[in-house]
Amino acid sequence: MRASCLIACSFVSGAIACGGSSDKPTLLDAAPPDTATVCSQSGTVTTQAPVNFGTGGGQAQGTVPMGDTELTVTAVVTSTPTTGLLIVMVNNAGVFGAGATAAGRFEKPPTPGTYPMDPDANVGFGIDFVDGITTNTDGTVSINPKQVAILDTTAGGTVKIDSWTPGAAQGGTSTIAATFTNAKFIGHNVLPTGALDQTGNGCDITLQNLQFTNLTVKWQTAAFPANLTGAPAVASGVAPQVPRSFAPRTLDGAATARAELSVAP
Repeated sequence: MRASCLIACSFVSGAIACGGSSDKPTLLDAAPPDTATVCSQSGTVTTQAPVNFGTGGGQAQGTVPMGDTELTVTAVVTSTPTTGLLIVMVNNAGVFGAGATAAGRFEKPPTPGTYPMDPDANVGFGIDFVDGITTNTDGTVSINPKQVAILDTTAGGTVKIDSWTPGAAQGGTSTIAATFTNAKFIGHNVLPTGALDQTGNGCDITLQNLQFTNLTVKWQTAAFPANLTGAPAVASGVAPQVPRSFAPRTLDGAATARAELSVAP
């Protein structure tokens, strides 16, 4: 698994519901049907406003993680201090791969437009919902999840690259905006080994809409990896074909942002 996955961007400890006289969401613990699991996140998610990384979200680093072979960008979005989602972008794979239906590599830059979201097995542009998030005083983010939700490849979802300017260049800076819509995520418990319990835990999430803006990425000054041929895309309905691990890890260089999310059971 990639160090960013896989990861954050920037939902709740349980579901968020509105009640009483306050306009603010109230956090409620919610158990999925027919199980004893208490979900850290579940339900149908919408955002109240775009997640704006330009207002204190910090700058992401576009680097090649240790043990990896491609430029990777990670953003963490939280709705509580310990729960949220990881947005990950990996060069030369999935949405950012070659071919007429892909947006193209970071250097190109990627072509704005709407694309199918990538599963973790061939992630170019994707999301994982996680709990166990800790924002550290040194600017790093630690992830020690007990529950995650990954893209349901049978239901899928779309990502619209709203803007990406300019293309990635050594030592340069890009600004990115995108919108995710109509995506379903299957909840899993994380085993002590970091692997997922494949039976699922019922804590599924439907993401109706999530837009982020002003995500700035500072690219590494070292030479970028060569333009290798990306892995073949995983067809809809096919389970991930690579080992998955959500073992504890610390992210260095991830942008972070807080979001107000509406979650219905």
